[in-house]
Amino acid sequence: MWLYSEVKEIVNDVKKIGKDNIETKKIVDLLKIVSFLVVCATFIVQYCKFMFGINVEVLPTFPIFLNQFLDKYTYILFLGLIIYKVVGYAILRYLVINIETQVNIKVFPVFNTAEDIFEMGTIFILLLKLSNNLFLCIHGADVIKNADKKIYLLYLICCFCLFVNWLYIKNKNYWYFADIRYTPFFDCNNKRIAQNDSVIYYGRLYSIYLLDVEEHSVFIEEKRKCRKKEWYLSKSNGGIICKEILLEDAVRDEKGKIKVYEYGMGEKG
Repeated sequence: MWLYSEVKEIVNDVKKIGKDNIETKKIVDLLKIVSFLVVCATFIVQYCKFMFGINVEVLPTFPIFLNQFLDKYTYILFLGLIIYKVVGYAILRYLVINIETQVNIKVFPVFNTAEDIFEMGTIFILLLKLSNNLFLCIHGADVIKNADKKIYLLYLICCFCLFVNWLYIKNKNYWYFADIRYTPFFDCNNKRIAQNDSVIYYGRLYSIYLLDVEEHSVFIEEKRKCRKKEWYLSKSNGGIICKEILLEDAVRDEKGKIKVYEYGMGEKG
């Protein structure tokens, strides 16, 4: 049981690090966008003969040693990054979790740092290679059909896969938000409270549950018990959900200032 708890805690830490790692993602996304624009410009120059008004004589060229490095390692690094994203990440994460559960050493910060350096470095090298090919293409070289045909083919396949993944996530999010069940109550910021939300009430974190409530009704002088459902603020105690505070009472309590909990609230930077 302790092993399960340990692994669960590690996985939660990894998810939190991934959510906090926004700046690195922005840099990677920027490099991807610039790379895509460079590839589009290369295809336009290659097949449409449109030079964007660039004077070929003043166009910079890369040093010979840099060209040799890019020719030798770009395709290998790019292919390695794709294999890592598809297969390697899951395997390495499994190994790191095993190491952290057996030895009390924090390996994930090192793992994430190495991953960021590898991804940003590879995409930057790819951008240099694609930019150099654009310069060569403007000079009249046929870079797409010749030596770098494999790079462009792999790049186009990746773009297609990313586009399909973007469509899937978009549709998945659409159905997720369409399926959200909301309560009829709003927090102190006039944000509607959903079924799966956590809320802050009097400085304490609660979950929202729809629970059965028994009430007495009178029908033709005959008493009987009826069941209805009410929204409650509850905290889980050893897996047992207990009725604690009626949500309707909490939203009417102005002193409690109930508000929907969002990621990062109250966390130290």
